[in-house]
Amino acid sequence: GKTVVGEMAIRIAFEDGMNSIYTTPLKALSNQKFAEFRKMFGAENVGLSTGDMSINRGAKITVMTTEVYRNMAWRSSSSDSEAPYADELLSNSVVVLDEFHYMGQKGRGGVWEECVITSPLHTQIVCLSATLPNADTLASWIHKVTGRKTKLVNAIGGRPVPLRFLFASRDGLFPIFKDEDAGPGAPNGLLGLRGDG
Repeated sequence: GKTVVGEMAIRIAFEDGMNSIYTTPLKALSNQKFAEFRKMFGAENVGLSTGDMSINRGAKITVMTTEVYRNMAWRSSSSDSEAPYADELLSNSVVVLDEFHYMGQKGRGGVWEECVITSPLHTQIVCLSATLPNADTLASWIHKVTGRKTKLVNAIGGRPVPLRFLFASRDGLFPIFKDEDAGPGAPNGLLGLRGDG
Protein backbone atom coordinates (compact mmCIF):
# COMPACT_ATOMS: atom_id res chain seq x y z
CA GLY A 1 0.00 0.00 0.00
CA LYS A 2 1.32 3.38 1.11
CA THR A 3 4.82 2.15 1.83
CA VAL A 4 5.46 1.64 -1.89
CA VAL A 5 5.03 5.38 -2.48
CA GLY A 6 7.59 6.21 0.21
CA GLU A 7 10.04 3.58 -0.96
CA MET A 8 9.79 4.84 -4.55
CA ALA A 9 10.57 8.38 -3.42
CA ILE A 10 13.66 7.04 -1.62
CA ARG A 11 14.67 4.96 -4.66
CA ILE A 12 14.34 7.92 -7.06
CA ALA A 13 16.52 10.10 -4.82
CA PHE A 14 19.06 7.29 -4.46
CA GLU A 15 19.26 6.68 -8.22
CA ASP A 16 19.66 10.44 -8.77
CA GLY A 17 22.60 10.46 -6.34
CA MET A 18 20.73 12.53 -3.75
CA ASN A 19 20.28 11.94 -0.04
CA SER A 20 16.94 11.02 1.48
CA ILE A 21 15.33 10.52 4.88
CA TYR A 22 12.60 8.10 5.93
CA THR A 23 10.95 8.84 9.28
CA THR A 24 8.77 6.70 11.54
CA PRO A 25 7.13 7.54 14.87
CA LEU A 26 8.68 4.62 16.76
CA LYS A 27 12.22 3.35 17.26
CA ALA A 28 11.05 -0.21 16.55
CA LEU A 29 9.61 0.85 13.17
CA SER A 30 12.78 2.77 12.37
CA ASN A 31 14.89 -0.29 13.17
CA GLN A 32 12.65 -2.45 10.95
CA LYS A 33 12.81 -0.01 8.01
CA PHE A 34 16.58 0.33 8.51
CA ALA A 35 16.98 -3.45 8.12
CA GLU A 36 14.70 -3.51 5.05
CA PHE A 37 16.53 -0.63 3.34
CA ARG A 38 19.96 -2.19 4.02
CA LYS A 39 18.79 -5.23 2.04
CA MET A 40 17.34 -3.08 -0.74
CA PHE A 41 20.10 -0.46 -1.11
CA GLY A 42 23.18 -2.01 0.51
CA ALA A 43 24.33 -1.63 4.10
CA GLU A 44 26.89 1.04 3.19
CA ASN A 45 24.13 3.32 1.82
CA VAL A 46 21.74 3.27 4.77
CA GLY A 47 22.03 4.93 8.17
CA LEU A 48 19.91 4.99 11.32
CA SER A 49 19.30 7.78 13.83
CA THR A 50 16.87 7.28 16.70
CA GLY A 51 18.11 9.79 19.23
CA ASP A 52 19.92 7.25 21.39
CA MET A 53 21.59 5.43 18.50
CA SER A 54 23.33 6.56 15.32
CA ILE A 55 24.65 4.14 12.70
CA ASN A 56 26.42 5.13 9.48
CA ARG A 57 25.88 8.87 9.90
CA GLY A 58 26.00 10.68 6.57
CA ALA A 59 24.68 7.73 4.52
CA LYS A 60 22.73 8.43 1.32
CA ILE A 61 19.55 7.12 3.00
CA THR A 62 18.89 7.73 6.67
CA VAL A 63 16.02 6.17 8.61
CA MET A 64 15.13 8.07 11.77
CA THR A 65 12.41 8.83 14.24
CA THR A 66 10.25 11.79 13.35
CA GLU A 67 11.49 13.77 16.37
CA VAL A 68 15.11 13.44 15.19
CA TYR A 69 14.14 14.80 11.76
CA ARG A 70 12.16 17.63 13.35
CA ASN A 71 15.24 18.68 15.31
CA MET A 72 17.36 18.60 12.14
CA ALA A 73 14.76 20.65 10.27
CA TRP A 74 14.64 23.19 13.10
CA ARG A 75 18.41 23.59 12.94
CA SER A 76 18.41 23.92 9.17
CA SER A 77 15.70 26.60 9.30
CA SER A 78 17.66 28.62 11.83
CA SER A 79 18.78 32.05 10.66
CA ASP A 80 22.13 31.31 12.29
CA SER A 81 24.10 29.64 9.50
CA GLU A 82 26.98 29.14 11.94
CA ALA A 83 24.85 26.94 14.24
CA PRO A 84 26.17 23.35 14.55
CA TYR A 85 24.68 21.07 11.89
CA ALA A 86 22.72 23.97 10.30
CA ASP A 87 23.60 22.66 6.83
CA GLU A 88 22.96 18.94 7.39
CA LEU A 89 19.87 18.91 5.12
CA LEU A 90 21.45 20.77 2.19
CA SER A 91 21.95 17.60 0.13
CA ASN A 92 18.67 15.97 1.17
CA SER A 93 16.12 15.84 -1.65
CA VAL A 94 13.18 14.04 0.02
CA VAL A 95 11.81 13.27 3.46
CA VAL A 96 9.18 10.58 3.92
CA LEU A 97 6.98 11.12 6.98
CA ASP A 98 5.45 7.71 7.60
CA GLU A 99 2.36 7.34 9.81
CA PHE A 100 1.41 10.97 9.15
CA HIS A 101 -1.91 10.48 10.97
CA TYR A 102 0.12 10.94 14.18
CA MET A 103 -0.18 14.65 13.35
CA GLY A 104 -3.64 14.51 14.94
CA GLN A 105 -2.36 12.92 18.16
CA LYS A 106 -2.34 15.01 21.31
CA GLY A 107 1.13 15.52 22.67
CA ARG A 108 3.20 14.32 19.72
CA GLY A 109 1.16 15.64 16.79
CA GLY A 110 2.96 18.95 16.71
CA VAL A 111 6.17 17.16 15.72
CA TRP A 112 4.72 16.28 12.28
CA GLU A 113 3.42 19.82 11.88
CA GLU A 114 6.85 21.24 12.69
CA CYS A 115 8.48 18.86 10.20
CA VAL A 116 6.30 20.22 7.43
CA ILE A 117 6.77 23.86 8.40
CA THR A 118 10.56 23.75 8.93
CA SER A 119 11.63 21.38 6.12
CA PRO A 120 13.90 23.13 3.63
CA LEU A 121 12.09 24.26 0.48
CA HIS A 122 14.35 22.14 -1.73
CA THR A 123 13.22 19.00 0.12
CA GLN A 124 10.19 17.14 -1.22
CA ILE A 125 7.87 16.02 1.58
CA VAL A 126 6.05 12.69 1.21
CA CYS A 127 3.42 12.13 3.92
CA LEU A 128 2.10 8.58 4.32
CA SER A 129 -0.97 7.37 6.17
CA ALA A 130 -3.54 4.65 5.61
CA THR A 131 -5.91 6.07 8.23
CA LEU A 132 -6.03 9.82 7.63
CA PRO A 133 -9.65 11.01 7.47
CA ASN A 134 -8.89 14.60 6.42
CA ALA A 135 -6.10 14.11 3.89
CA ASP A 136 -7.50 16.72 1.48
CA THR A 137 -7.60 19.34 4.24
CA LEU A 138 -4.01 18.55 5.25
CA ALA A 139 -2.80 18.73 1.65
CA SER A 140 -4.37 22.19 1.37
CA TRP A 141 -2.81 23.20 4.68
CA ILE A 142 0.66 22.07 3.54
CA HIS A 143 0.30 24.16 0.38
CA LYS A 144 -0.92 27.17 2.36
CA VAL A 145 1.82 27.21 5.02
CA THR A 146 4.76 26.21 2.82
CA GLY A 147 3.80 27.32 -0.69
CA ARG A 148 4.65 23.82 -1.91
CA LYS A 149 2.67 22.25 -4.71
CA THR A 150 0.84 19.29 -3.20
CA LYS A 151 -0.57 16.15 -4.77
CA LEU A 152 -2.93 13.89 -2.84
CA VAL A 153 -2.85 10.21 -3.77
CA ASN A 154 -5.76 8.14 -2.46
CA ALA A 155 -6.14 4.38 -2.69
CA ILE A 156 -9.29 3.51 -4.58
CA GLY A 157 -11.69 1.44 -2.49
CA GLY A 158 -10.19 2.17 0.93
CA ARG A 159 -7.42 0.29 2.70
CA PRO A 160 -5.83 -2.45 0.63
CA VAL A 161 -5.05 -4.30 3.87
CA PRO A 162 -7.92 -4.06 6.36
CA LEU A 163 -7.15 -3.43 10.00
CA ARG A 164 -8.20 -6.08 12.47
CA PHE A 165 -8.00 -5.63 16.22
CA LEU A 166 -7.28 -8.89 18.02
CA PHE A 167 -5.83 -10.03 21.30
CA ALA A 168 -3.81 -13.17 21.85
CA SER A 169 -4.11 -15.72 24.59
CA ARG A 170 -2.97 -19.30 25.03
CA ASP A 171 -6.24 -20.32 23.37
CA GLY A 172 -5.66 -18.31 20.18
CA LEU A 173 -6.52 -14.92 18.61
CA PHE A 174 -9.82 -13.22 19.45
CA PRO A 175 -11.47 -10.00 18.23
CA ILE A 176 -11.35 -7.08 20.65
CA PHE A 177 -14.69 -5.73 19.41
CA LYS A 178 -17.98 -7.58 18.94
CA ASP A 179 -17.86 -6.45 15.30
CA GLU A 180 -14.62 -7.87 13.87
CA ASP A 181 -14.47 -4.97 11.37
CA ALA A 182 -14.56 -2.32 14.12
CA GLY A 183 -11.81 -0.20 15.64
CA PRO A 184 -9.78 2.91 14.81
CA GLY A 185 -9.15 2.97 11.06
CA ALA A 186 -10.98 -0.35 10.53
CA PRO A 187 -13.73 -0.77 7.90
CA ASN A 188 -16.56 -0.06 10.36
CA GLY A 189 -14.76 2.71 12.23
CA LEU A 190 -14.94 3.04 15.97
CA LEU A 191 -17.99 0.83 16.38
CA GLY A 192 -17.63 -1.33 19.43
CA LEU A 193 -16.05 1.22 21.69
CA ARG A 194 -19.50 2.32 22.85
CA GLY A 195 -20.93 -1.19 23.05
CA ASP A 196 -22.67 -0.84 19.69
CA GLY A 197 -20.34 -3.03 17.66
